[in-house]
Amino acid sequence: MTNLQRWLFYASLFAVPYLSICLGTVQTQFTNKYFLHIQLLPLLLLVIFGIYSVWTVLYRTLTFNDCPEAAKELQDEILEARKDLIAKGFRFRD
Repeated sequence: MTNLQRWLFYASLFAVPYLSICLGTVQTQFTNKYFLHIQLLPLLLLVIFGIYSVWTVLYRTLTFNDCPEAAKELQDEILEARKDLIAKGFRFRD
């Protein structure tokens, strides 16, 4: 099962009961009493998902770990590449 199929399956698990209630196929005392809340449920879920997404991005940005060893290694590779290019005749502007 691909990721797309899995997410479509999850969406259908929500959409089928939701649409059956909104279109009037299923009617109970509960659905009649809370019909407006049921209609606004997708909007509420979208807002909750947005808040979760913003929270996740902010948390992971604020707790991002620096890696000085990798930075040093990258700087060494850049210097090595510059020396190699200079040896082949490339001229840098700095």
